[in-house]
Amino acid sequence: MSTADSQSAGRYDDELGHVNPLELARLRAITTAFDPDTEQRLAALRVPQDGRCLEVGAGTGTTAVWLAARCSRGRVTATDLDLTLMPRDRPDNLDVVRHDVTVDEFPEHSFDLIHARFVLMHLPQREQVVERMRRWLVPGGTLHIEELVNFPCAGMPETSPLRRGIETAWSMLAASYGMERNWGTRAASVLTRCGYREVMAEASLPASHPGAPVAEVSRLSLTTLTPALVERGLLSEEEVEAGIAELLDPARISFPLAVIAVRGRR
Repeated sequence: MSTADSQSAGRYDDELGHVNPLELARLRAITTAFDPDTEQRLAALRVPQDGRCLEVGAGTGTTAVWLAARCSRGRVTATDLDLTLMPRDRPDNLDVVRHDVTVDEFPEHSFDLIHARFVLMHLPQREQVVERMRRWLVPGGTLHIEELVNFPCAGMPETSPLRRGIETAWSMLAASYGMERNWGTRAASVLTRCGYREVMAEASLPASHPGAPVAEVSRLSLTTLTPALVERGLLSEEEVEAGIAELLDPARISFPLAVIAVRGRR
């Protein structure tokens, strides 16, 4: 990793890292909002009970624990740069490893399945990582990635405070940390170019309204990023609060985020 990449990673960690007091709540909201669809997609892959799985960017570990139960005679490796939020009481067939997917390796043919959710979109080296992970798969093994895509336009006028808040936050993350807001729309083409076979993609578009899990994800994300948005002069606190108020308005339904899931086989 270059010095510039390391500095960007450090700044990103300052805003959305595990040391942030809201990060655990935000990750739990992501779990509530997106785990059911993730589990349904992974179950459809029919990974054998003795399969070897890699969960990249495991966060709080919910998907890794689910995979360990699914592959009860196999082995699951969960990785992250920060392991403090992983459960201490975990299955015997679940290994937790501190691992930087941009520089650290695994042996060739290590895994039947590699899964990463909302990880590669944050990494400037995302395409090189996709290429490297192919070597870690056994022949016929599957890479399955899920990415958020900036989708605030549906149902939101240009004057919408929520739309402005979401778009400004995404633009700040892209400019400051190398996140690519629409990486998910390119991921299938990248997998194909890297030699994956049977590449497939699908999208989901959860509706946001008060009480919906995706609304809580958006609220916590905007709240977490407010200090950085204000410090950089991109939005005022009042402007962010107006966006959150719109998010919580029971008379409004919006579609702030789409999820694109892409898979391919070695």
